[in-house]
Amino acid sequence: MMKFLSHSDSFSDVPQNLDFEAFVNDERWSSIVDLLPDGMIVVDRKGIVCHINSAAESFNEITRSEIVGHSISEFVARSRVDSAALLEAFANGARLNQVVEDTSGRRFLLSTRCARQWQGGIGCFIIVQRNLESIAKISSGASGANVGLAHSPPSLMNPAAGDEEPIIAGEATLALVERGLRAIAMGSRILMLGESGVGKTELARFLHRRSGSADRPFVHVNCGSIPDSLFESEMFGYERGSFTGALSRGKKGLIEAAEGGTLFLDEVGEIPLHCQAKMLQVLEEGTIQRVGAIAPRRLKLQIVAATNRDLLQLVEEGRFRRDLYYRLSVVTLVLLPLRQRPELISLLLERFLAAVNQRRPQPLKLAEPCRRHILAYSYPGNIRELQNVVEHLAVVCEQTATEADLPFWGAVTAIKYPESEFEPHGASSPTSFEGSDLREMVRNFESKVIQIAISQTGSKRKAAERLGVDIATVVRKSKA
Repeated sequence: MMKFLSHSDSFSDVPQNLDFEAFVNDERWSSIVDLLPDGMIVVDRKGIVCHINSAAESFNEITRSEIVGHSISEFVARSRVDSAALLEAFANGARLNQVVEDTSGRRFLLSTRCARQWQGGIGCFIIVQRNLESIAKISSGASGANVGLAHSPPSLMNPAAGDEEPIIAGEATLALVERGLRAIAMGSRILMLGESGVGKTELARFLHRRSGSADRPFVHVNCGSIPDSLFESEMFGYERGSFTGALSRGKKGLIEAAEGGTLFLDEVGEIPLHCQAKMLQVLEEGTIQRVGAIAPRRLKLQIVAATNRDLLQLVEEGRFRRDLYYRLSVVTLVLLPLRQRPELISLLLERFLAAVNQRRPQPLKLAEPCRRHILAYSYPGNIRELQNVVEHLAVVCEQTATEADLPFWGAVTAIKYPESEFEPHGASSPTSFEGSDLREMVRNFESKVIQIAISQTGSKRKAAERLGVDIATVVRKSKA
């Protein structure tokens, strides 16, 4: 067993006749130190951990039941914070002030102090871990983002300030946001539905910030980007030695990383079926169990899910658990596509113009015909496509953007369809339907529309863009 050296200048005097073991085992002591934002670990004179507060449990990912009564060497081996310097500091009875990192790259100030009783005997060895990232956020004023929606009327963001809050325009959008804020305030789970590019991620971040959680973690997980074979270990984490290639200290999963904040499950319909039962445990019981762990751990977090897929259809196909769907959809927010919210296009256009002009030596201007084309387009790619159009113009234009500078769909004039083209089977009157059924007439109509679009745009790909469909649809229907 390691012993302290007799360096009296390394120790601080403590009150006379203080019984350290009784002191740290007092419930009043435990209640007080659990309120501290810094991690605190108390080691007795024999090198045995006799107390660890709540913050230290979280930082090191070690529970009290797992480490109290065990040696400081075992604590160093099991902690996810690099604490190797503690062993030498304990052996020498020395003070330590060192910046270290955990397995996720977070920086901590690791400090130690030794305390002796008035007779000269060693009382305890105190370890303090301070999260430097949290201090930096507080110093930069991140915690001051809790602004009530009622006191902040819908307005265009200030791009220069880096604000990414969505534009709130119209009573329907305002009602949607207010419903989301009430759900967050009550801790209810939210499911966002909408096409790709409608702003689901931006709305989730907005709700997170406006709920007073700006200084807490927001973990964005794209469920479709994680390979099925790695989904469980990435989401739930694993204990050391769980499988070949695992980190020696284990690893915190993405769900645990969101503890105390918001977990945003984007593309939630892509969760592998074999992992959905384990995700259900997180939602039902508020607990998570790492791969290789013996017991689950309780978490407190807000869950927001989003998808552009029809989850009920996936349920009917057996590709998504019905019970998981109903656990996620406590409050459902439906975000309409941009083509159904034309009042937003001009507001978003000004926002994106202001943003790109911050990066240009001279501001980008839009000629009136160019602006009309931008405002009239249907945007199958939604807000993301509009942003890309403005970015494109900022790159290709010196100062003023014209119709010719727009992507190829913008330079095409509106497609005009001669009425004669749509007379069924060449009939002189639209009431002549002999020999036709509805499905055949629809096929003929689609085929003629596509042929006209190809003729006027010059290619099937351009026709697909102009009609707002994929190229495969145009190829298939043009052959009908």
